[in-house]
Amino acid sequence: MNIRLEHVHHIFMEKTPFETKALNDVTVSFEDGSFSAVIGKTGSGKSTLVQHINGLYKPNYGSLFIGDQEIHSKTKRKERKALRKKVGMVFQYPEHQLFEDTVEKDILFGPKNAGFHLDDMKKKLPELLEKVGLDESVLERSPFDLSGGQMRRTAIAGVLAMEPEVLILDEPTAGLDPEGQEAIMSLFNEWHREKRTTIIMITHQMEEVSRLAETVIVMDDGRIQMQGTPDEIFRRESEVRALELDVPERVKVLKHIEKETGMSFSSWTLSPKEAATEMQRKDWLDKKE
Repeated sequence: MNIRLEHVHHIFMEKTPFETKALNDVTVSFEDGSFSAVIGKTGSGKSTLVQHINGLYKPNYGSLFIGDQEIHSKTKRKERKALRKKVGMVFQYPEHQLFEDTVEKDILFGPKNAGFHLDDMKKKLPELLEKVGLDESVLERSPFDLSGGQMRRTAIAGVLAMEPEVLILDEPTAGLDPEGQEAIMSLFNEWHREKRTTIIMITHQMEEVSRLAETVIVMDDGRIQMQGTPDEIFRRESEVRALELDVPERVKVLKHIEKETGMSFSSWTLSPKEAATEMQRKDWLDKKE
């Protein structure tokens, strides 16, 4: 599903002494089936941007197009609510959204309220649980008796059960150790590859950005400051740092190798294995010459 924002402004408490411009003339597109990352320091407008896409907010000015649906300042709440059948959102600490007395009820809550046929959904539960790394034995347990990691996977399963055309991830690995972060992001990456769901991810983890995103959007002060591939963005290191952001460790390492050896990599977002392959290839060519 294609998404397009055209000259979108969002102003909190407009025309009061506390007026705050959260989005300021934002024009940006997300292609169908793409995996995009939105980055920026706290307060840059990232969350406000994505919360327009799932209908939590509407523009004060400008328009948002999601597929063939337009959202603008006059759009009714009912029309925006309908977006949530198409756009799923995983918030920070999604486990805090759990409330039912069994895991099965929690996972099926969204589909039930969206009018899905529950018998059909129950048949899909084993496959869904496998994808999120849970055993069927948890279905009759209380979600509050699970480990923190299992609770998060339960909450994510509830979002994925809706099979959204667009999936928004707002800091989905917050609070997890590196192993947990890797497991959760691998889950989403696999879902993206299999379903070709349009994914928009907010994160402060630059390694996730360099490894997973096809397009990076950099925000500051409610505006789009930069947009491009991870390699294009992180090659503008001084500009990235000026916006109080860091660059991935892999970029720092590859940049150091280039400086010390004089060789050039095809990209600054190569994995260690890819970088080693290029170095070996360069060494072989040098010897051949």
